[in-house]
Formats: sequence, structure tokens, C-alpha cells
Amino acid sequence: MIIGVGVDILCAARIEAIVRRGSRYTARFARRILSSDEINYFQYRVASSEEEAQVRYLALRWCLKEAIYKATYPHQILRWSDVHIFKRGSKPEANVSWSQSLAGAHTHISFSHDQGMMVGYAVVEADKMPYSNSEYKK
Repeated sequence: MIIGVGVDILCAARIEAIVRRGSRYTARFARRILSSDEINYFQYRVASSEEEAQVRYLALRWCLKEAIYKATYPHQILRWSDVHIFKRGSKPEANVSWSQSLAGAHTHISFSHDQGMMVGYAVVEADKMPYSNSEYKK
């Protein structure tokens, strides 16, 4: 059963502006939006790369996490660190720290980019709806 669908569009120039301000601003932004594993990977593999690689890494995660957030709301209100984006081959995947009501949910994500615009798409599915319709009326 589909719990929700989320989409986010991002102009990469927003993230590029942060990266161009310098490493202190980039590190602070990364700590805000990345999970602990993503932060480690960023610090050891991406932070010393060219600005374009840093922008791509951060923008991809921002966009996909926003899409996942939109797909799960109001069933679960996610924090940035609840979602870990990683690549399996060339395809991005997500590990999400689900609440008990969404335990076992599965997230399907997709990402596309062209000329500085990025789009993240997420579908969250589970065996059952986390809340009954009567709970939404409260």
C-alpha cells in the first residue's frame, strides 16, 4: 500500500552559493542536513573535491530527503538525520529510521538533473496505513 508520494525540485545554485562561501559554511550546512554516515563520507571523500562535486553530493541529498519527508508527512515527521542516502551502483537508495507505526516501510527514490535543476522523487510503501481515518479528524 502506498503511504505517500513526494517530489522536490531544487535549483543547484542555492547549494552552490553555500559551498562558494567557504569550507566553514559548507561544513555547517553538511552537519545540518546529513546523517552521521553521510557526514563521514563527505568529510573524507567529497570535502576535498572540487566545488561541483560538493554541490552535487549535498544537492542530491537535500532534494531526495525533502521528497521523502513530503511522502511520509503526516504519518511521520522526519529529521534530516533520520534519512541516509547512499548509492548502490549508479542508483540512489535510502535508509530511513522509521517510527513504530511505519516499521518495515520501504522507500523508492529517483533523482534527475539538468542545467542546474534537480528533481527528487520518493514513494513510500508499507503493508498497512499507519493511522486510521478517524485519527485524522482529531
